[in-house]
Amino acid sequence: MKIKRRDLFAVQAGDYVGQMFAVVDLTKGLVGCLSVPSMQNVNVTQEKFDFGRNNDIIEYVETLTTDVFQVIHAQYTKNANSNN
Repeated sequence: MKIKRRDLFAVQAGDYVGQMFAVVDLTKGLVGCLSVPSMQNVNVTQEKFDFGRNNDIIEYVETLTTDVFQVIHAQYTKNANSNN
């Protein structure tokens, strides 16, 4: 399954257990997510993201609706701009 913007994943293990990763940005080799409910940006390499999916560390939940994604995207952008 190819990762797409608006995909939502549940984190089942590791440092982010209990969080949801909403995929906001896909760049070469990097998956940019907003972690919910902490509302922090998390950048994961494509390799680690695939490893997590293949080993049940993260699990696909759903594709977000456009209106929900707009809010997620706005928060992701605000976080990114405040880190500069």
